[in-house]
Amino acid sequence: MNLSIGGIKIRVEVLILIAAASFLIFTQTTWACSTCDAGKEGFYGGALKTNEFKAFDLGDNTPVDTSKWGMPSLVVTPGEKPGAGVQNILDRPYQSVPLPEGQMSMFANTEFKPECCPNAYSNGSGCACMTVNQYNYLVSRGGNNVPYSEY
Repeated sequence: MNLSIGGIKIRVEVLILIAAASFLIFTQTTWACSTCDAGKEGFYGGALKTNEFKAFDLGDNTPVDTSKWGMPSLVVTPGEKPGAGVQNILDRPYQSVPLPEGQMSMFANTEFKPECCPNAYSNGSGCACMTVNQYNYLVSRGGNNVPYSEY
C-alpha cells in the first residue's frame, strides 16, 4: 500500500519499519544504562593467578605493585650457574622445530603468559613462552638467513 505525501509516494511498510527502528535506537540510547551504579561502570579488573574478580572503581587510587614488571636478567657468565630468568627459559617444554608435516602453527604447543613478556609474539593471554630452538629458528628465518655470499 502506498501513501502519497506532497507528491512523494512512500510505502506504508517502509514508514512502519523506520518508526520501529527509530524507537529501538531511541530506547537503547536513552535507557541502556539506567540500571548502572553511578560509582561503578560495570568494568571488572581481575587477578591473573587467583581467578578472583572485583569491581573496578574509577576512584580507586591504590598504588600498583610494579616490582615484578621488569624482565629478569638474561646475562649468562661462562662457568657460573645461569640465573633464574635463563633457567626458566631453558626449562620450557621442547617444541619441535622445524614444524612436523601438516602442522601450520609455529606456536601450536607454546604457552602464552604475561610472565614471558616482552616478546614480539603475543595474544590475549600474554606473550609466547618460546624455547631457545623456536627463537633461533625464527631469527634465522627457518635456515633462510645465511651469512653474506655472492648469491
